Amino acid sequence: MKKRICYLFVFNGYADWEAAYTVAHLNKYSDFMIRTFSIDGHPVTSMGDIRIEPDHSLADVDPKKIDLLFLPGGEAWENGEHQELAMLVEAFLHAGKTVAAICGATVMLGNNGFLDRVPHTSNDLAYLKDLAPEYSGDVFYVKEPCVVSDQLITANGAAALEMMAAIFKKFNVLEESVTDAVYDLFKSAGMENRLFAEQQV
Repeated sequence: MKKRICYLFVFNGYADWEAAYTVAHLNKYSDFMIRTFSIDGHPVTSMGDIRIEPDHSLADVDPKKIDLLFLPGGEAWENGEHQELAMLVEAFLHAGKTVAAICGATVMLGNNGFLDRVPHTSNDLAYLKDLAPEYSGDVFYVKEPCVVSDQLITANGAAALEMMAAIFKKFNVLEESVTDAVYDLFKSAGMENRLFAEQQV
């Protein structure tokens, strides 16, 4: 029976692959129910041209009833869009809930002060400073694929697997050794494929 809820924010141009490992495996291995929402509840199209009909609009989201908010990346964040999500993030954190942001979504966090006093990461420190003019968390920036800091999980755009593993461990979805095995399975398979491709050149 599904007891916990993960809300995935979707918008036109969102980076669908960045959330794929997390939501697919949460749905398969855990008691998490996956729900999607957009700003107005209207259908959106991902960066991969996949049409999504959200379950909810932003106005429907009640942080007190939700365990995890997942914010995938996309150019919209880099263009300063969806700043209204800042109030939702604040409400989630105030309610003691977890917010996971990857790639471009960290720009919104940085521009609204959420990264100023906690360890975090992004695509690069220069990336954050350039695209989030209000950001002042330089001393807390950690050059790692994924960083967990209490209720906030941040990751760079190439760390979808690391984000999945961090969320699994945060919520005790599987035994830690099993989570590591799932991570290694996909990570090592990718490495083996890359090595195979290089050998063919």
